[in-house]
Amino acid sequence: MFSAKEQNAINEKLALLGEFKRGEISSAGLALSIARRRMSWIHRNLNELMQRYSYLPIEERAHRIIFLEHMKIVPEHSEVVRVSPHKIRINSYNFCPYLEACNQLGLDTRYICQKIGEHSIQLMCRIISPNLYFSRNYDNIRPQSHEFCEEYIELKTQ
Repeated sequence: MFSAKEQNAINEKLALLGEFKRGEISSAGLALSIARRRMSWIHRNLNELMQRYSYLPIEERAHRIIFLEHMKIVPEHSEVVRVSPHKIRINSYNFCPYLEACNQLGLDTRYICQKIGEHSIQLMCRIISPNLYFSRNYDNIRPQSHEFCEEYIELKTQ
């Protein structure tokens, strides 16, 4: 069902989320660990990626850097819709190791994605531009609703 690479990613998330489920690490501790890893990655790669995508508006640039470059999402699995001059909606249909691990461990993706994952993506956005904000519509997140996760990146101009 999953490729070897996908299964390895699932196994990594099963180990991390298993520690959380067993009480060996708090949600804040796990969120901090993920944020550190993602901050290290973005600091190493940001200059080159900002130049590569300099022709795009900053919201779309952030999407490319975070979703396509860092998370390695196939572009066809990450639909971008501009909903206002400074805000994009991202419909994520991609393979997600957190979704698969949550399903196997009986964890709620709404909680895991909000309490453990969202902060690090927000930090990545802020490094790209201090006025960028990331959010999710937790009413439309897999597997509870739809076949995709509904996410947003917005440039706040005030």
